[in-house]
Amino acid sequence: MATTEREPVYIFHIYRREGTSLFLHPFLSPEKLVAHMEKSFVEGRYGLEPRVEALTLFRNDLYRQVEAGVRSWLNDVRFIPKFLISTGVFLLVYFFLSYVILDPIPVLDELAGGLGASILSYILLGKRDLASQRAAQKRLALRVAVDRIVFRDSPFVKRVEETLHRHEAEGIEEVIRRIVEPAQQVLESPLKAEALQFLDLLESRFNFKRLKREERVFKRYVKDRQRIVHSRNLRRIIQAKKLDFSLYAVYKSFKKTVAQFN
Repeated sequence: MATTEREPVYIFHIYRREGTSLFLHPFLSPEKLVAHMEKSFVEGRYGLEPRVEALTLFRNDLYRQVEAGVRSWLNDVRFIPKFLISTGVFLLVYFFLSYVILDPIPVLDELAGGLGASILSYILLGKRDLASQRAAQKRLALRVAVDRIVFRDSPFVKRVEETLHRHEAEGIEEVIRRIVEPAQQVLESPLKAEALQFLDLLESRFNFKRLKREERVFKRYVKDRQRIVHSRNLRRIIQAKKLDFSLYAVYKSFKKTVAQFN
């Protein structure tokens, strides 16, 4: 029987020109980490080989997300049993206080005692679940999946880093021109999967898809520099430092290239 090969989910390590590391990955929440590690084949890609300490810090961050992911997973699969048990504790305490212990203020004491007991039981059940064999097996499986992630060199990421470093060395005016008039990169067809995921990760992390207003400012700047150079909007964008101009120029360039595949 023929098996269908799963398309890998990529983690990209990007070296900035000043030597810092940028990891792009889809694990933006513990829930997404659990889903990808269970259903996908995860691979790492780099251009310049990353430092060992950078990879170690990244794996440690994934381990922390594993712990949060196991907790979230348990909350989902054990919610109904914990809710039913806590409800049972509430009713038991409520009726016990109502019929066994007489007090001058009816109902209020019973409600407070029942709620307190049900909340405490819910918390204790959650702690017991985290220490259970089921949770340990889930945690181990996810950590093993993280350990199996292998980083390999990629011609695509090398091209991304070369383009990024070139933009980082340029002045802001030239980078803005490259955003407005992006050059098309030359990519081979096998690199399409990497390029598509790379662009998706940039869009999800930096909201590059929403920069229509800023692009209009850039276009006016390039068209009539003398009139726009003192523009309040342009100064606001630059001074706010919320836009990574060099990385956005890379995004625009490869976005134009990938459009040719579609």
